[in-house]
Amino acid sequence: MGNTQPIIVVEDLVAGYGDRIVLDHLNFTVRRGEIFVILGGSGSGKTTLLRCLVGLKKPISGRILINGEDFTAMSDEEQIELRKRMGMSFQGSALLTSISVGENVALPLREHTKLEESTIDIMTKIKLELVELGGFEDYLPSELSGGMRKRAGIARAMAMDPEIIFYDEPSAGLDPIVAAGVDALIRKMQETFGLTSIVVTHEMESVKLIADTVCMLESGQIVAIGSLEELERSGHPYVHQFLARQPDAEEGGDSSYARSLTGID
Repeated sequence: MGNTQPIIVVEDLVAGYGDRIVLDHLNFTVRRGEIFVILGGSGSGKTTLLRCLVGLKKPISGRILINGEDFTAMSDEEQIELRKRMGMSFQGSALLTSISVGENVALPLREHTKLEESTIDIMTKIKLELVELGGFEDYLPSELSGGMRKRAGIARAMAMDPEIIFYDEPSAGLDPIVAAGVDALIRKMQETFGLTSIVVTHEMESVKLIADTVCMLESGQIVAIGSLEELERSGHPYVHQFLARQPDAEEGGDSSYARSLTGID
């Protein structure tokens, strides 16, 4: 990775819904050019943290600094401008089903730039080729496999040449071989373009393949942060339980990890 310059700094972040606190005084730094994985079970606060980082959720208190600027203190217009330098790959790809794959990828360029159509067409083809979907620009999303739709979603997230890209459960719902291909693509995007990648996941196999730094959440708090090797040496009982895929020892236990196993949240 090499570069240790911070690009995102989270300071004392508190967020929640109504009277319920979901994120409890989080502090961490994301370095430029790294793949930073936010890991945790169901109900741990991963999604709320992601929403705060991209400006879709206003925190109760604390700050999020992006390139030294206080993102949380910006006006809506200022946040929109900063988000143009970010990309977002959604869990379900979020492709518009009524338009072609190429039109989906081109959409941010048409919405946020004044580029000529010929230039947009070229850039769209380049982005699709990057994710190994060259020649699929005229296909509808419904004509692609699940893994191909994930790749198309990444191509759209890359459309504006962002410096930060956010991935929400990128390998969810994919078989192990296809998921490994998506993980390899995330690493390729980082290595080729020096992207900073924030990946929200609960898939340990993906973490092993892509993570530079892992931030593990449990009940809205950071219980461990560091490399995967450092987490594996952690003495925190939840970290050990999660990494070892162990259910609760007590019968009828109701930890967030147990809920993630049963689908209850």
